[in-house]
Amino acid sequence: MDIREIARNFYATIDAQDWDKLASLVSPDLTVHLASASPIGFDDWRKSLTEFFVGFPDGHHVIDDFVSDADKVVTRGRFQGTHTGMFHGVEPSGNCVSVGVINIDCVENGIVVEHFGQLDGLGLMHQIGAF
Repeated sequence: MDIREIARNFYATIDAQDWDKLASLVSPDLTVHLASASPIGFDDWRKSLTEFFVGFPDGHHVIDDFVSDADKVVTRGRFQGTHTGMFHGVEPSGNCVSVGVINIDCVENGIVVEHFGQLDGLGLMHQIGAF
């Protein structure tokens, strides 16, 4: 499978909230880097994703561009969804959000071994009326 297809499948699986399938697409030793936070493993990342989808149950990635080489793929796009659940202490606003994301995924033997994720968190919080 082409590395871009691996990435497309990876984000579609996240959007489907299919955590069992997602576990099969990543290394058991997956390292996840989110913004400036300390690295985490798969279980903590899954918890973070689950909390995210509580706030935005219809959330999904729109991928605008891929850049790849033999073992890395960069995806640039947006995360879109409707704020219909609690998110970081903010009551549901009903607002539709669209925020920029850039992710880098390192792939070995067809599975993701390291994920770097950047999302416009400030823009997201502004769009849901947190300030």
